[in-house]
Amino acid sequence: MCEGAVTEVQYFSGIRDHFRALPVVIGTCDIDGCGRDPLSVVREAEKRRDAAIGKARRHADAYLAYDEVWAVVDVDDHTSLEAAIRRARETGIHLAVSRPCFEIWLLWHFQEFPSGLTSAAARDKIDEHLPRYDKHLPESFPYGAYETARLRARKADPRHDSPNRKGGNPSTNVWLTIEAIAASGQRTIQGRDSAS
Repeated sequence: MCEGAVTEVQYFSGIRDHFRALPVVIGTCDIDGCGRDPLSVVREAEKRRDAAIGKARRHADAYLAYDEVWAVVDVDDHTSLEAAIRRARETGIHLAVSRPCFEIWLLWHFQEFPSGLTSAAARDKIDEHLPRYDKHLPESFPYGAYETARLRARKADPRHDSPNRKGGNPSTNVWLTIEAIAASGQRTIQGRDSAS
């Protein structure tokens, strides 16, 4: 479940395709109207998880439930972030937090950036690599560079290595979400291999 309606959805759709992780479902609060603050994103993720569990029970099909549920939010100036972190811990939602914003994760696909920055500065830096970025990713975005981005994120804040916590500026643990998507893709491929 993404806080943003464009960039995050495009990025995670591209990552899903990159890893051929077909069972991954990507949602956004911005489109679905649940609000864009972190607590609303966590609550919507929880609501969707519970609905999938209910559907799985009604149809006696465990595959209709989600294996994991992730919510992806920015620090920005949200006042509900601490409440969102607590709620995610209490309800089993995996919360990935980017500080100051998701664009730091995108930036690390292209360059090292260890210094603190504002959301506006992160977007300006992305414009240097993706002219006319305007929250839309080009089809040629280097999704394969996620490992480089992960290494840069780990270097910038080595302690930001688990869900449901806020790191320093700059930081993100979005790479944990990508690892979960990659693992889902591996299960899909292995399932196909054993079925053939």
